[in-house]
Amino acid sequence: MAQRKTTTVASPHVREQAARHAQQQRCLALLAGLDVLRGVPSAELGRLVELATFRVFPAGSTIFSERAPAEFFHLLLQGNVRLTLHDREGHEVLVGVLGRGDCYGEGLLFGDLFRRAGVFAENDCHVLQFRLSDMRALLPDTPLLHTALRQIYRRRLAEGTLARVPLLSQLSPLERTALCGLLQPARFERGSEILRQGGRGDALYIVEVGQVAVEQQGQAIASIVEGDFFGEIALLRDQPHSATIRALTPTDVLMLPAAEFHRLLALRPDIAEQLRKVADRRVANSTALSNNLEQSQRMMQAVSRGLLRGSYLLVRTPELCPPDCRMCEEACVTRHGNQRLHLNGVTIGQFDVLDTCRQCRVGAECVAACPEDAFTWNERGVLLITDKCTGCGACIPACPYDAIDQVPRSGARDGPLWQLWETAQQRVKRSFGVIPLEPARPTHRADKCDLCQSHSDMACISACPTGSLRLVPVEELFPL
Repeated sequence: MAQRKTTTVASPHVREQAARHAQQQRCLALLAGLDVLRGVPSAELGRLVELATFRVFPAGSTIFSERAPAEFFHLLLQGNVRLTLHDREGHEVLVGVLGRGDCYGEGLLFGDLFRRAGVFAENDCHVLQFRLSDMRALLPDTPLLHTALRQIYRRRLAEGTLARVPLLSQLSPLERTALCGLLQPARFERGSEILRQGGRGDALYIVEVGQVAVEQQGQAIASIVEGDFFGEIALLRDQPHSATIRALTPTDVLMLPAAEFHRLLALRPDIAEQLRKVADRRVANSTALSNNLEQSQRMMQAVSRGLLRGSYLLVRTPELCPPDCRMCEEACVTRHGNQRLHLNGVTIGQFDVLDTCRQCRVGAECVAACPEDAFTWNERGVLLITDKCTGCGACIPACPYDAIDQVPRSGARDGPLWQLWETAQQRVKRSFGVIPLEPARPTHRADKCDLCQSHSDMACISACPTGSLRLVPVEELFPL
């Protein structure tokens, strides 16, 4: 009797799983072939595949805007994109053109909120898109992927820094890339000397991250921020440094050695001429400042009181304020339950710069002191305290401007009766050997000015009856 041959038919669920597995394997092979991910193991790439979304951007479309917040990181599978940014004088600069196997948006993975670039599709572009929040959660568990993207970030940071320096933005992308290969990175901790007045000039220094003070005879006369440079006067004039440069924040610099500096100027006489004009202008400003006691004191106050560390300042014109008017302070307390600003802070010319959070862009002491990583910046450069805050209070003494307070959490049980009741409960539990099953919930949190980010207006400014109080860019008070 002939034996019947049976055929096993896979269920739809099994076929779906097989198809999904085959698709994942194709994606895995695709990622492994991208230059940017070369050397990243399959296990880490597999984690990346799970987060990917395929997107197509037509030719001519804006993928990222330089001035708009971004939410995604992209791997480029097909097509070309153009990266542009604006230098410190507002001129648009081409950073480069990227092709298959490259990526963009990596800066936001490493907290760089202030050096965005515009990204534009040169032709039809196929990309894998990843949410930044998903990527940030993934990177701690994928060390080689983290290292690969971090290396790209460091290279792009250097190229972007050069592009933002007006003198060097005139170089082509290839010239800036070649120049990056000659730069020597160095890091200086807060308060340390980078250059000393009277010392020998050995390099041009470009501020990559951070802020430095320019000091003469021990007094601060200027401040230099990222995207700017120093040390050129000693090199151009073959004389000792005319000022001490001190790090106001943890500062990363890129050093162009003296020999390479002079070689660059020999190749580009136009840059040499402009650099001499910058040096002459700086010397003239320094001389004028040293002969003007009022301006000198104004700049010393600005540096010592941290007025140059953020993007905006709250200022008022006292002449416009009615006698004993405190409506702005009262409006702040009414809205937030705590006074986040104080009048009569620092007098700069005709203005009173209010005592409040400086919204420090880099090197913020509160951020460094926080054990919970509870601080973050938004797209406007405003420093925010998130729900991660446990109320430990470490940020309060860390802030050099007394801008942070500790306040009860909304709905927290506070007051002497509640404290007495909780103390009694703890004593009873200890006497009976009872171990609490739940950890104690934080009853307080850190509080500071965030420019009323969760509201459509700023309470203090809206309450001002005369228009005396304004939020102004730092450059309006300190154009130099």
